[in-house]
Amino acid sequence: MRKLGLIIALLFLGGSPALAQDTAKMKFEGLLNQLLAPGPLLLGHDKLEHTHNDCLKCHEPAGGIPNKNCLDCHKEIKKDVDAKQHFHGLMNNKACIDCHKDHKGRNFDATYINPKTFDHSKTGFELDGAHVKADCEKCHTAKRTGKPARNGEISYPGLVNSCNKCHMKDDVHFYKGKFKQNECSLCHTTEKWKPAKPFDHQKETGYALLGAHIKHKCEKCHVKRSKTDVRYDFPIETKQCMSCHQDHHQNRLSPRFRNGKCDVCHSQDTWKLIL
Repeated sequence: MRKLGLIIALLFLGGSPALAQDTAKMKFEGLLNQLLAPGPLLLGHDKLEHTHNDCLKCHEPAGGIPNKNCLDCHKEIKKDVDAKQHFHGLMNNKACIDCHKDHKGRNFDATYINPKTFDHSKTGFELDGAHVKADCEKCHTAKRTGKPARNGEISYPGLVNSCNKCHMKDDVHFYKGKFKQNECSLCHTTEKWKPAKPFDHQKETGYALLGAHIKHKCEKCHVKRSKTDVRYDFPIETKQCMSCHQDHHQNRLSPRFRNGKCDVCHSQDTWKLIL
């Protein structure tokens, strides 16, 4: 009845002062929306409720709201959909409006997520081990900025499914080369950091640890940077013995023995001569 009364007033009263109060509201909500729509659009979509052409940016003339119309504006989501990755990209073209309703008022949150019931496996990254107990903002550190509503709240999209992206700040190895690209899960589990899976030094570096070397901790050869910096450098520059061991012979040996290959005379079990 309200809409019908408003239509009649617009048709017959024209610019009557009786409409002054409604005019201010119409500027904010949009005349077409007041007459035909089920309710005001959420903040951020509010500019789309003033003309027929605005409505058609979302609605098809014959009815329905195809995903394409949503993705024309929500380009960040479109990237995931096109790449078939992350939460929206793994929805198998499910209709956007099945989850994101509108016309429910300016303050309506169409992207609300209940962290207690959300199935994280649908993002392509299943939470297990210690991750189950972690608060969402422990990993999702980005905030909504420059948005019409809810600035400062958690921004969930955009995370890469990678251990390194979250845990690089915790890295005590400071790996280089191919090791820097390896995921933490190669050696660690999500249950706890220690103990880590055994590192195959022969397979990964081409240098087998034998004899007394097996008993050493990593930092015995891969020296820590300083007392306050617990990171240590990988790999060492060369696999030859003199990378770690000082040459006690200095220049007393003939030139053919000054090549750093201590294992010609010494074994990895003891420094005593094996000749």
